[in-house]
Amino acid sequence: MRLALVSDIHGNLAALDAVIADMKNRHIQCVVNLGDSLSGPLLPLETAERLSSLPWLHVAGNHERQVLRLPIERQNATDAFTSRQLNPTTRHWLADHADPCDARLHQAQMWPQHLGDDVALCHGSPRSDVEYLLETPVGESARLASWAEIEERLAGLVPEHITLLACGHSHVPRSVRWGSGLLIVNPGSVGVPAFEDDHPHPFSSFHRVENGSPDARYAVVEKRNKQWSCELISVPYDHESMALLAEQRQRPDWAYALRTGRMPRA
Repeated sequence: MRLALVSDIHGNLAALDAVIADMKNRHIQCVVNLGDSLSGPLLPLETAERLSSLPWLHVAGNHERQVLRLPIERQNATDAFTSRQLNPTTRHWLADHADPCDARLHQAQMWPQHLGDDVALCHGSPRSDVEYLLETPVGESARLASWAEIEERLAGLVPEHITLLACGHSHVPRSVRWGSGLLIVNPGSVGVPAFEDDHPHPFSSFHRVENGSPDARYAVVEKRNKQWSCELISVPYDHESMALLAEQRQRPDWAYALRTGRMPRA
């Protein structure tokens, strides 16, 4: 079994196409998209149309939930822009695979049987789509989560027979071998290498994530002899075209992040 893991595309079609091209000679059997596919001031409609043409498995992220379920007047600027761009066809496609209010769909995403009975998927952590699994926001940054923090976030929600848990949300590419049998993989973000977040956390009400490079990120995982291995991949692409588009959309913060992998300071 050889899988590609992507996450947090955020409407960056140029980065998505670069990742798709990079996958072509890697003998991938299935691609799993871990959510937050469209939201951003870039190309949400075009990204939805591209993704809907692909035979990928999709998981809902927090931005799918927000776009699908929050009234537009309660959405942040990024989600509201995305909501206004989507047409009925793409909105139906998004709801069909990522409606977070469908409990049966959530179970199918978390435990996708056609990938094998040892694979589990989530966007954030198994208990929340807005919780990082492998990082902890502290002050204005996010550090690597401690073993105790990861254990608390798993919270007995991942059965012992699971040997691969894929997550996203933090945009930080990382793999962790948990115990003797479980590999946890975050492929990083395809489309956004840096961001700022004011979602409240126990140790931070505002923090930045910065990968320090404009490259698109994804991962390839492979199962051999009953064990999973992971390759974290960094793909250069025409990020300047997306930065210019962000500037046209009056989002200089996105433009700076797309060019540098960092966030601007005042």
